Amino acid sequence: MTRIKNYSFYNLPREYGMQDYHDVTKTIIKKYSSCNDLVSIYNWGDPSTPGISDIDLLFVLRNETSQPLSFFMRSFNFLDARARYLIRHPFVFICEESFENMRCVYPDADFKLLHGKSIRMNPLSKEDACNSKIALLNDIIIRHYPRDFLEQNVNRRINVRDDLLRLNSLKYTAAAISELAKNENTEWGKKLNTIHGLRKNWFRSNDFDLLASLTEDAVNISMEIIDSFRLFLAKNNIVKIGSATGAKYDGIKNKSLFVNGWNKEDSLGQMRKLIENKKKFYSILPMELSAQLAEYSRHDGRISDYIKSKISASAPSQLKHKKIIGHRAKILNEQAELAFTLRHSDFPAFFDFGYRNTSGINNWVIWLADKVRF
Repeated sequence: MTRIKNYSFYNLPREYGMQDYHDVTKTIIKKYSSCNDLVSIYNWGDPSTPGISDIDLLFVLRNETSQPLSFFMRSFNFLDARARYLIRHPFVFICEESFENMRCVYPDADFKLLHGKSIRMNPLSKEDACNSKIALLNDIIIRHYPRDFLEQNVNRRINVRDDLLRLNSLKYTAAAISELAKNENTEWGKKLNTIHGLRKNWFRSNDFDLLASLTEDAVNISMEIIDSFRLFLAKNNIVKIGSATGAKYDGIKNKSLFVNGWNKEDSLGQMRKLIENKKKFYSILPMELSAQLAEYSRHDGRISDYIKSKISASAPSQLKHKKIIGHRAKILNEQAELAFTLRHSDFPAFFDFGYRNTSGINNWVIWLADKVRF
């Protein structure tokens, strides 16, 4: 059944070559290497499909950084159109000490040094590495699923380049939950292989019908991932929730309702109705996932304070992986503090849960825009 007539498509991918990626990366290194407090520039992930893939860049600064960035270094939006397209999303900044403990945030990410000093990341024990993966999945679900695909599916309006990026990232999440739960889903594997082929052949086939179909499939896979993760947490006694029936989180772009007795079919139906009725959208997620947010809120720092101000009716809980959550909270809060010092408008942290940097005239303008949009 053709789906093209039922959908509109925008932000179509543009053809670029690997040399464009190299040129843009070289230009950024040249620009930011003049920053006095810069220690290193890293990327993670290679552009497997030029024109669709993006560039992930990480700037490591000295722990004692105290000066703001010069104005035209404060956002990737000050780059030229080609660079903005290939990079696609804001930069990430982190201090050296936090980068050394990066495995608490991204246990398996492959970081490649592009410029400056090579920094050794502290290894994790087998138990801590597993707990780091659990915490990462919890954060990814809250930020991305099923929201990334559901709103496009219900509105029948697909951001093609972004959708191809998000579909690709879904395979890493699916692999992670399959590894943790020790339960490989062959149906997911077939769909994810199809996604790989769609991306690889996009500029030859422009298969919009397959893209729409896979976006629909991604909604269901997202819900199955959430359900698998919920069952994994319960089976292994990783999270124990008290008697509260629900919790609400009102962060920008991370609005979530957490419910006890979560059911994927009922939750998906309710989320669809919110979008169809043009109501404020909330991801409806299992109550167990709220426990990590609540634990973040118990720490000191800008992001923890923000979470505390946005979460309500959180149930008392016990977390088996509380130690690694504490390490993650420390890194995310330190990133937010660094962002405040630098006054940049890029990501305040790997996971910001809706927190926005407020220092600098550039961020004041963005804050006003967010007030209108959200």
